[in-house]
Amino acid sequence: MSKSILIVVLACMTGISHAFSILPAINGKIAYTETVDCGSVSLTDIFRRARLWVSQSAPDNKTLVDDKETGDLVTQGYITVVVPRSENSAGGVYKFAYVLSVECANRKYRASLANVEYLDGNGGRPVSLEIFSQKNEHKATAAELDAKLKALLADLQTGVKDYKPF
Repeated sequence: MSKSILIVVLACMTGISHAFSILPAINGKIAYTETVDCGSVSLTDIFRRARLWVSQSAPDNKTLVDDKETGDLVTQGYITVVVPRSENSAGGVYKFAYVLSVECANRKYRASLANVEYLDGNGGRPVSLEIFSQKNEHKATAAELDAKLKALLADLQTGVKDYKPF
C-alpha cells in the first residue's frame, strides 16, 4: 500500500502524466526491483543460474558487466510491445530498451530493471517515457509494458531460485 502511495506522489511531483503513473517510478524513471532469497544456494550458483537465464531467455542482450567475483551481472535488452487497434488506440508495435542488473550476495539476489526507454521508429533514438506517455493513446502500451517487465522478473526468479538441475 505504501509503495502505491509513493508511486503516486512521485508521479505528481515530477509531472508525469496519468498514463505513466501505472508504472513504478523512482526519481521519475521506471524502475522495478525485487530481492529473492534462494535458500541454501551459494553465490556462485546463483550467479551461474542468472547468467544462464540471460543467455537462454534473451540471447540478443548485450552484457555490460559480468563479474563472478562480486556476483554482479548487468545486461541491456529490448522488449517489444504490440498493441492491437481498438476504439481508443491506433495500435502499433513499440520497442523499449532496458537495463537488467542482478546482484548476488548472501544467498540472495537483487534484480533491478531500470533505464527503460522507448526507441523511436525513426532510427531507434531513445525517447524518455515521460515524453512518450504524454499522449493519451499510449495508456494501453504502458499497461502492456508494465505486465511484460513484471513477467520478465518472474521468469528470472523461475530460472534462478526454482532452477531444476538435470
